[in-house]
Amino acid sequence: MREDSDKRWQENRLLASLPDRDLSRLLLQLEILTLFAKEPVYESGEEIYFIYFPLDCIVVLISSVDTDATVEVGLIGNEGMVGATILMGAKNSTSKALILTEGKALRVPAAVLKKEAKRSSRMREVLLNYTNALLAQSAQLAACHRYHTPKARLARLLLMINDRITVSDFRITHDLLADLLGTRRATVTQAVNQLQDKELIASVRGRIRFLDRKGLENETCTCYAIISQQYLTSTHSEASPANS
Repeated sequence: MREDSDKRWQENRLLASLPDRDLSRLLLQLEILTLFAKEPVYESGEEIYFIYFPLDCIVVLISSVDTDATVEVGLIGNEGMVGATILMGAKNSTSKALILTEGKALRVPAAVLKKEAKRSSRMREVLLNYTNALLAQSAQLAACHRYHTPKARLARLLLMINDRITVSDFRITHDLLADLLGTRRATVTQAVNQLQDKELIASVRGRIRFLDRKGLENETCTCYAIISQQYLTSTHSEASPANS
């Protein structure tokens, strides 16, 4: 659903980190939309015509080898953008981008973003730093799904979601969690019950409520800290003085 543009761009931390001069040009091209849960932004292999900057929604990147074998390869919220690989020469999405939690996002034509990034070396640096962090996240998730237990992976996923929302609960089914974690629904239900028995979360009627974040941090694998540090490193480099 498309709406009139407004001043909510400040809610996206990547946009807010751009130099004022570059941002002012980009703002003229941004439009705000409401994106609904389970709505695809891109299908795998689809040409990338628009770049999305989430405000209060979350987008999950999903890779699959067939309709019955899927796994998450990235999670994007208000810290970043969807379609970042166009800055590295990609024209098509290599994974499915699905709205995980509904909300608003800003979008801009991919051609416009590439033109502005080419125009400003500082803007290009900021956006590429984020893109590299996203690619590093994807690589870490591949290792996470291979070596860590379902309970630890679920805790890591929930913490990453919690980092990107401002409310205490969100809607998600065990079926979708199974798709994201690349495992069976019964395995996910067992992992959810383990976290729930420790009173870290509450899972009722397709919703998960966060009860004890510190406890979740004790249950997660090392991948959560590694991914978080990768993002912090990218934003730290963004804080240097702007040069266009």
